[in-house]
Amino acid sequence: KQWYQRRVRAVITEMDTPIGFAIGNSLEMIESLECIQGRGPADLEQIVSVQGGILLFKAGLAPSQAAGEAMILRTFQDGSAFKKFSEILNNQGVSSETTELFGQGKYDKVFEKARYVEKILAPGEGHIESVNAMTLGRSCVFLGGGRQLPEDKIDMPVGIQLVRTKGDKVSRGDVLAEVHHNGRLTEEMKQDITNAFKIGDQHLPIDRILSIVQPSLPTQSYTSYRNSQVEK
Repeated sequence: KQWYQRRVRAVITEMDTPIGFAIGNSLEMIESLECIQGRGPADLEQIVSVQGGILLFKAGLAPSQAAGEAMILRTFQDGSAFKKFSEILNNQGVSSETTELFGQGKYDKVFEKARYVEKILAPGEGHIESVNAMTLGRSCVFLGGGRQLPEDKIDMPVGIQLVRTKGDKVSRGDVLAEVHHNGRLTEEMKQDITNAFKIGDQHLPIDRILSIVQPSLPTQSYTSYRNSQVEK
C-alpha cells in the first residue's frame, strides 16, 4: 500500500554492536570513504546495499531486491560511487586535490590526527560475544567526540577504532581497539572500554539485518523479504 503516496519500508538492524569498526567523527568519515571504494567492513556494506537495493527495486530500477543490492555493491567496486561522491564534494567547494587524496587513501593529508593512540587489550581468551555500542559511544563523547553541552566544541579526530568485533576469536593480550585521544583518556574510561567487550565461549557472529517492516503486512525476516521481492 501507499501511505501519503509513498511506498514505505523500514529496515530493523542489530544496533547493540557498533556498525563497522570506527567510532568518532573523522574515523567514521574515513571508514565511509573506504566503504564506497570497495574496502569497507562487510556489515556496513550490507546495510548500505540492502537499503539502496530497496530504493532501486521499489523505484523500478532493479528487477529484484537482490539485483538492487548487487547494483549498489558494484558501484563500490567499479569506482562509480566514489566518482559521484567526489563530484558532489567538488560542487560544494571541496577541492579536486582533496578528493584525489581521498581516492589515494591519503587521509592523514586531509584529516587532523589525534595526539595519542592507546591500545585496549583482551583480558582473556574466547570469542567476543558482544560489543556494547552504548558504552563505546559514551566513551567517545567523553573523549570529546560529541557534545555534553550545546556549547561544547567537538574534537574531530578522537574516537575508538575497533580492531576486533563481535564473533571474533581472541587470546589474552590481543588488541581489541585503539583509542584516539587528545589527553582525555582516563584509566576508568580504559576499563569501561575493555568491559564493553564481552568475551565468552559462544561464537555469535553479527547478524546485522534482522527484519523488514512493510505497511499492513507481517514483519518479515530479511531473507524472506529478499526472496519475495521480485518483479511480478
